[in-house]
Amino acid sequence: MKALGYLLLTTLKNRILSLKKKPALLILYLIIGAGIGVMVIVSVRPGIQEPKAYSDIRILYAIIAGIGGVFLYSFVTTGLSTGSTLFTMADVGLLFVAPISSRKILLYGLIKQMATTFLSAIFILYQVQTIRNSFGLGVGAILNLFFIYAVIIFFCQLLSIGIYIFSNGNAERKTLVKLILFGLFAVTALEIYFQYLQNGGTVLQAVFNLMNFKPFYFIPVIGWSVMFMSAFVEGNVIYLSIALLLFLISSIIIISFFTSGEADYYEDVLRSTEIVYNKLQDAKNGKRTASVRRIKIKEEKTGLQGGKGYMSIFYKHILEKKRTSRFVFLDTYTVLAAGGAGLVCYFMNSEYSVYVVLGVLVYIQFFVTVLGKLSDELSKPYIYMIPEKSIKKVVAASMTTLIKPCSDAVIIFTVVCIFSKTSPFLNLFVALAYASSGAIFISYTLLCQRLFGGMPNKLISSMLGLTLFMLVMAPGIGASIAAVLLLPEAFLFLGTFPFTFCCIVISIFIFAVCGDLLDKAEYTGK
Repeated sequence: MKALGYLLLTTLKNRILSLKKKPALLILYLIIGAGIGVMVIVSVRPGIQEPKAYSDIRILYAIIAGIGGVFLYSFVTTGLSTGSTLFTMADVGLLFVAPISSRKILLYGLIKQMATTFLSAIFILYQVQTIRNSFGLGVGAILNLFFIYAVIIFFCQLLSIGIYIFSNGNAERKTLVKLILFGLFAVTALEIYFQYLQNGGTVLQAVFNLMNFKPFYFIPVIGWSVMFMSAFVEGNVIYLSIALLLFLISSIIIISFFTSGEADYYEDVLRSTEIVYNKLQDAKNGKRTASVRRIKIKEEKTGLQGGKGYMSIFYKHILEKKRTSRFVFLDTYTVLAAGGAGLVCYFMNSEYSVYVVLGVLVYIQFFVTVLGKLSDELSKPYIYMIPEKSIKKVVAASMTTLIKPCSDAVIIFTVVCIFSKTSPFLNLFVALAYASSGAIFISYTLLCQRLFGGMPNKLISSMLGLTLFMLVMAPGIGASIAAVLLLPEAFLFLGTFPFTFCCIVISIFIFAVCGDLLDKAEYTGK
């Protein structure tokens, strides 16, 4: 164990010393630390005028329950497919072959992962002032929220590993885990319905009432986390102890399963570690990680199912999408974005909610697009080998990325129109703005490739072109602002049309000018 302790301390020391060679990273850490310090000092300094009324504390409990539910579902489904891990590839190469007890190595991984988890949860401390102003909670409650968030993540990681070891290669056990998971969510839904029947009101009020319903507290992760937070706020030592014991005893049971004679976690965790390592490498290189789900392939359907020459690129992308979604352009992101947009519009209950949804989705779309199919194709040699004009190949490589926002816009803003109860014409033009932003983003990606060339990290190359991005976006944004100021109120739904028009024109122009990219560039493999 002395060797493992030495390894932990040496690793920590080397990471700190490495900051000398990475001044930018050191500055970033200092800014983060200073920001947290300022938020804490501002929230505890005397003389702050407290608001007369606070928001319902059950809102915070519902948020905690939602976070717990999301993590529980995410990590359980991960455990059913690839599993999670406590180790890195360096740990695998150094420790798994060493003459050290597997229990000691597991303890080393637990300590290391616990430290990483608490560091990842540090962003919650930025919310000290917000939570104090909204709910009247002090620094102690924020630290408690920070603690329970870290505990949720750490426990769910252990649960993911345990589920993977338990169910790997056994279809019946996987089905059992799924039934238990959906059973927990079904029980939660029934409890919400019970509160709705008993107290009336809206579904949202029923959710808030559920936060005070004691049986709900005993639903794993979701209820445990709410029990812990509410017990701290109310000063209920008994429920606080029960929540901690539930997390602790469950963790001990899972860890005992790791080290039992029936389960050799080495082999199972090794595969998960390799998958996580490959994902991290792909993320650093700006690549999308391929799905590891098993896909049923029909033997009578082979090849690209159409397309010759440059169009074979488009058909290849369609085939890849079919492997991740049966409905091609309708995927998990579409469903989540539509659901989230509907909830935002429902709770905001304002016509401005449409523009809020548009802004958030366009922001997300930027990162999805710059890491899209075009960037991926330019990192492979095949597109350079097709004997066609460069502009045709570039357009074909961009088509699925251009079509996806159009498909999403129809679904998302139909939902927005229903929940926001705004004009269909307003949502039509906002949907067009969202679809056209996809075109401007992919043309911006093409322009960056043309001017800056391929770089190992696509995200960094995009950040280097931030000024260029603002120049590309400025005409459309400026034109829409001017239109909103000049148009009469009856025609304000046309406010986003200038943005749409500018995006389309600029995109066509960039494609026309930079379409010869493949004739001017050399394949680098990056």
